[in-house]
This record gives sequence, structure tokens and C-alpha cells, in this order.
Amino acid sequence: MNSKRSIWKLLVGVACVGLFVTNCTVKTESDNDDDSSGCTVGKKKDCSACDNGVTGSQTCQDDGSYGPCVCPGSVNGGGSNGGGSNGGAANTAGASASGGASDTAGYAGTATDGGASSAGEGGEGGAAPIVIDPNDCVDCLTKLCAPEWDACADEDEDHPQDPINAPGDYCLSKDIDGTGQIESVLGCIEAERAKGLVKREAVRACGASLGKSSDPSFFLWPPNQMTAATTGVINCMADAPDESENPGAWADSTNIPTSGSPKPWLDMTCAKLSCTSGK
Repeated sequence: MNSKRSIWKLLVGVACVGLFVTNCTVKTESDNDDDSSGCTVGKKKDCSACDNGVTGSQTCQDDGSYGPCVCPGSVNGGGSNGGGSNGGAANTAGASASGGASDTAGYAGTATDGGASSAGEGGEGGAAPIVIDPNDCVDCLTKLCAPEWDACADEDEDHPQDPINAPGDYCLSKDIDGTGQIESVLGCIEAERAKGLVKREAVRACGASLGKSSDPSFFLWPPNQMTAATTGVINCMADAPDESENPGAWADSTNIPTSGSPKPWLDMTCAKLSCTSGK
């Protein structure tokens, strides 16, 4: 899984030079859950580690403790501790078809993971914030939807969900060649993103058609052919941060009505932070 993530970054790094610096950071806050038995995996809660009184969000991890506090916007300033950037490891993705020509736009982005850390953050111990690139959807997914992304990365052409009946249905291809379902769906979303803000009905259509079209006439969510791993990544990207009882609620008719406008993307989701905003 780790090697595949490295391959993803290596293959897509070519197109990521010169993009804007991020405006969202993630900072660690101690687990404040009073439940001695630990929290429920996937549960979200508000956190107060952000500057300027901004409220962030934490997610319960597999070990029963809450993860980093995700702070919206440029709320964590402060001086550098002198630590240099790690070279801006790229997290851009561009699912190429053949002959080097891509049918979908790259999933753009430059991430300075572990770059100059913020100093004097009152009790934070000078820990470097995790940077989320607002231009890079995959960067956000690998950080804020890490369990779902890891499950997706483990499901490839050698390990499909149903090797007997559907050997060609898998989440992420070994060589990031565009054949994975998540590659196709994110490529479709990215192509729409190049035109401006991508609304819920277009994201649902890209998913329902497995990346073939953003036409709202494709509306079934999730589509029958989509694997659980692919569905999990997209639901994590788009659902409300505290959604646990009804995964996929983002695509319900109440959120995407047949008349009027769909509800806007919610704060602290990758859909809002980096996956659908216009470039």
C-alpha cells in the first residue's frame, strides 16, 4: 500500500510545478474524549486547536483515539522553526489513457508535507502542521480519508473485490494507468472542476457512470458495479464530517433535489476543501 502511494506521487508529480500554497492545515490536539474505552472509529467531533477561535474537526482512528484537528482556512500562522520544506512532494494525479495522452485533467496539486512548522503555537510543542493542498483532491483524500484510501489502494487488478465474477472491477490500478474506478471517477470530477465549481449532481453523475459522464441523468448512487472500496472513498470525500448512520447521504434526493439547487458542500470535507472548487 505504501509503495503504491509512492508510485502515485511519482507518476503524477510532473504536472504539479507552480501551484498555489495551501490555505488549510491540520494540527494535533490531544484526545478529549471522556470515554475511557475509547471513541467509536469514524466518529467526528469538534476541536479547538485552531487559531482565532476557529472550530475544527477530529476523526476517531482505528486505535480508539481522535486524530489531528483539521482547521479550515489560513488560521495557523506563526514563524518558522527553521525547518526547510521537504521539497514539495507532489500529490497530483492524472489518469492517462494511452500514448501519454490524458482523457481527463490531472488531479492537480503541490503539497509541502512536513514543510516549515509553525512556532509558538501555545502548547502545541512546535509540531509541524500537515498541509492540505486546496488544488489537490488526492492529497486531501490520503490525509483526511486515510482508512478509505488505504482500502482502495489495496484493491487493484491483482486483488479485485470479486475476482470470480468481476475481476475487472477494482478501486486503484497498480500502475495508476486509469483503469481503476477511483481514477476514472476523480478524472471525471476534475474535468468538470476545470470549468468551475462542481456541484453534487455532477459528482454523483461521475460516480454513477463510473467516470464516463457528468450528465445528471446518471443518478444511481452507488452504482451496482462500483466496489465498496471506491464507494467508501467518495462517501468520505462528500459526506458530512459526522455522517455515520447513512453513508452516502450526500447523494440523497434531499441534498440533490429535482428542482432548485443542491445543497452546498459542507466544511471540513475534501469535496469542499480541494476536490470540487473551481480553479
